[in-house]
Amino acid sequence: MNINYLLLVFYFTFNTICLAQSGLELSKLEDFEAYLKEEIKTSKAAGIEVLINHKGQNVWHKSFGFSSLKDNRPLEKNSIYYIQSMTKPIMSVAIMQLIEKGKLSLDDYASDYYLPLKKLRVIKDMNAGIYGPTVNAKEPITIRHLLTHTAGLSHGLEENKFDQQLFKLMYNDLFDPAEYNILEERVDKLMQVPLIGQPGEQWYYSAAPDILALILQRITGQSIDSYLRENIFDPLSMSDTGYNVDENQQHRIMQVHFNTDDGNLVNSHVQVPPSGNTVYGGTHGIFSSTEDFLKFCKMILNKGIHNGKRILKEDTVALMLKNHVGNLIGQSRGFGLGFGVLYDTSKDPSLANTGQIYWGGYFKTHFFIDPIEKIIGIIMTQKIPNTDEYIIELNRAVYGAILSQ
Repeated sequence: MNINYLLLVFYFTFNTICLAQSGLELSKLEDFEAYLKEEIKTSKAAGIEVLINHKGQNVWHKSFGFSSLKDNRPLEKNSIYYIQSMTKPIMSVAIMQLIEKGKLSLDDYASDYYLPLKKLRVIKDMNAGIYGPTVNAKEPITIRHLLTHTAGLSHGLEENKFDQQLFKLMYNDLFDPAEYNILEERVDKLMQVPLIGQPGEQWYYSAAPDILALILQRITGQSIDSYLRENIFDPLSMSDTGYNVDENQQHRIMQVHFNTDDGNLVNSHVQVPPSGNTVYGGTHGIFSSTEDFLKFCKMILNKGIHNGKRILKEDTVALMLKNHVGNLIGQSRGFGLGFGVLYDTSKDPSLANTGQIYWGGYFKTHFFIDPIEKIIGIIMTQKIPNTDEYIIELNRAVYGAILSQ
């Protein structure tokens, strides 16, 4: 019998077995693949990488397009991306490690660890901007408030006058970013403005994880960079992840792109430096790859453990994945201790399951974890501004491919 025929039979048999075990009908992802290719063809994205892991195995991992349009460098699988706000869940895990060790409590006053919080007042009207009239805060900000974005802090990302002024104060401009030597300098800017609302009374996406990072630094006596390396990245073998990228890995970094006014897609003239970074933020600042971030997601999905290395206790992970903000965000989506939480699918148009957790980064990176189906989805690109269509399409594709039981 022809050896090539036997190999072909083995290939299809093996893939059929894997498909049955994974519970995903991969042929249903063909439309999703065509959609991603069309995004690249029509200059809406330079390149996109997607990784879908189901029940512990990578069932779909593909990359499309280019890492850099400037030199037509193809985007390879497991490239390195600046993950921006996907730094936040990592910082939340670090803080929960301190809580497990009894060095911190969710209900501790955050000002006990970072004194400038104690002086913050509350703006009466955000439309008046950051210098408008203020009132006293009714209660102190807690660690729980910081983890759940209910402290009354902001990130400066909305269109109102307050946020626009705050963004300019803290970050200057996307294409002319403010330069700092250490994280404290950036947080000092945040402390110059009032809170947007009373602690605990609203959910508002914020730079609170930067304050959590400073609290981590104070309690441990370590730099934020070294703590994360020692307690999360190294135990999980996340060798592509950190605030700086080793020189021998820098060729794998995807460049940030944007569309010009005439619709052309080009490399941004401002790129995040791959090395020499000394601002170890909790809000953003970390580079990672799909395979590396998958290890972090697997640890969460596996209730705090991955490859025999326990990062968090099982009860701690369960606490993090619960909705802690009631209906402050809406009737279907809430927020846990560091993650977005879909807590009621009956009131949400998504095909996802109740209990899915997720988050993303400003350069259009995103991940989700489904504890029920044991699915992890990660999509990576580097494009500004951030919009939600890839998140929607990823969810639609993955949940549409789940085989009925």
